Amino acid sequence: MLVCCSAFTSQAQTSNTQLWADGILGRSFGSYYMAECEFSYQTLLSDQDRWESLNISPSLEVSPTAHWSFMVGLPYSYTIQRTGLDTEELRAQFGLKYNFTPFNRVQLRLNARYELRRMQTVGEPGTERAQRSRLRAECVIPLDVKSYDSDTMWYGILDGEAFITVDQDVSERFANRMRLRAGLGRKFCYNWRAELIYTLQRSRDAIADEERSTDNIIRLRVKYYFTPRSRSQAAGDNTN
Repeated sequence: MLVCCSAFTSQAQTSNTQLWADGILGRSFGSYYMAECEFSYQTLLSDQDRWESLNISPSLEVSPTAHWSFMVGLPYSYTIQRTGLDTEELRAQFGLKYNFTPFNRVQLRLNARYELRRMQTVGEPGTERAQRSRLRAECVIPLDVKSYDSDTMWYGILDGEAFITVDQDVSERFANRMRLRAGLGRKFCYNWRAELIYTLQRSRDAIADEERSTDNIIRLRVKYYFTPRSRSQAAGDNTN
């Protein structure tokens, strides 16, 4: 982590601070399917030109085994790249996840994701299309219980993600290249969870002069998962 942080700061020319606020709704169906929808607001806190982004990201994940999961998603973003330049983006996502330790206390996972990106500048004709791959290695550690399946616990988050552009970049202010994240999460019950995450991101400006920057991101996440029918008895099951 220290070596990576040193590489980030040594190659970057500027530093930015961002705030991300996320809300996630999820529900499992049977033992294999998980549907989620994430709502996110992102903004630039440092004293620079305006940058804001609104995002909605529906996804469906299927887990046929304890080790393997497969995901499809269709995120949409509306972003103020800078004053006078707004963009809309629609992405088709396809991903897979391998859990090395599904039955252990420490969860070690590898996520691979492929994205087809379609971006358009608001008020202008024409669209940009690009392909991108993302690879993330992550570790989730329960801190006060022995199993990640517990309904109440504190847990730590540590991961690193690399972005690989397959063909070309789209015109966006923060073209991601690499992220390192560390955070703390609280699972209050099966339904409610909250996370505070710090992200160190290396990016560049794909709109202008490709200036490299280090982005310090403070991320607040609240998650709500609807209780599956198998976990609670419906009130009308025995009366109708």
